[in-house]
Amino acid sequence: MPRNPDMIRIQHMLDAALEACSFIRNKTQQDLKENRQLLLSLIKEIEMIGEAANKLTLVFRKKYASVPWNIIIATRNRLIHGYFDIDVEIVWNTIQDQLPILIGQLKSILKKIS
Repeated sequence: MPRNPDMIRIQHMLDAALEACSFIRNKTQQDLKENRQLLLSLIKEIEMIGEAANKLTLVFRKKYASVPWNIIIATRNRLIHGYFDIDVEIVWNTIQDQLPILIGQLKSILKKIS
């Protein structure tokens, strides 16, 4: 039986969020400022989270309205289209402060739908 496309996208989001958090483990914001490869890797993970969120069905997003889908998608769009003006501090804070919350939400959703 085929898996639910929304469930697959939630898993992709969770995988990308966990990966981003692992990239900054034992790192500082200064490390991020000095390591362009790390910064670009983190940006890519955030973009993937936003892209997967954007592909979720509207019904699914409404069902789990406590997740800030529009902010997640807007963040992706900002990174893609504003690539020339990315604030390292915002990237750092997003991963440090927001991704752990999102990871908890995504794990909870997966538990409910699997």
